[in-house]
Amino acid sequence: MEIITTTPELAAIARELVGSLATVTSLAKPEANYHQIDAKPSDVVKVARADVFIRCGLDLDMWADALLGSARNPKVQRGATGYVDASARIKKLEVPTGGINGASGDVHPAGNPHYWFDPKDAVVVAYEILLALLAVDKVHGATYNANYKRFSDEINARLVGWERTLAPFKGQGFVAYHDEWIYFATRFGLTPFGFLEPKPGIPPSGGHVTDLIQRMKASKVRAVIMGSIYSTKYADLIAKEAGGKVAVVPYSVGGIGTRTYFDYLDAIVNGFAKALR
Repeated sequence: MEIITTTPELAAIARELVGSLATVTSLAKPEANYHQIDAKPSDVVKVARADVFIRCGLDLDMWADALLGSARNPKVQRGATGYVDASARIKKLEVPTGGINGASGDVHPAGNPHYWFDPKDAVVVAYEILLALLAVDKVHGATYNANYKRFSDEINARLVGWERTLAPFKGQGFVAYHDEWIYFATRFGLTPFGFLEPKPGIPPSGGHVTDLIQRMKASKVRAVIMGSIYSTKYADLIAKEAGGKVAVVPYSVGGIGTRTYFDYLDAIVNGFAKALR
């Protein structure tokens, strides 16, 4: 069986469920900005051969629509048993309530799409994938169910340790490059204070960075979190001026030596703890 996902995180979760029963391939490579993927002709071939197609949804991977259309694979089109929108059962955060226009930046009308940073949401994603696997491959249903339970149990067990690591910093603020941490922050009781991007997808400006430094000093916010795909140029500057620390965390599963979803969350939790300490 061939499973295609749009991102490495979805691939990592799918592998936990299928083990050796399927080949899982992510179209986006590790450490690639998921908002800016350029699909290749070889990706059309991959989607055309897929038995299951798993996407993030929430307008993050709209570039996949053209691939689905070009591949003309009935097994993975919208509504087919092999089509999975991993966001379907996610409780969406930061859903815009006002109007959105060109000046709003890269705002997602259906809500913030970075839900996989919450380990509980990873279990929701795994369940969505499980339903598709049970529909397309009933023969191995018992194995998929058992693997889903094992994944869910391991998330719950590790969550105790992750919560313990971040408990001393509950309520503390942090600065990040891009607005991608709301699900993680909500889970662990942290507070996104500000972003190097003045608006989502808009590069930092000198004036915005200066204002951010002043606000950090006034509020005694010192932690700066940087996904590994972003330059630390401005992060280093604001940390120096505000007397804080920069922690670079993996943007993707596969980044900074991570291989599994569990490695990924370990690295992110430890990075936050380092910056907040």
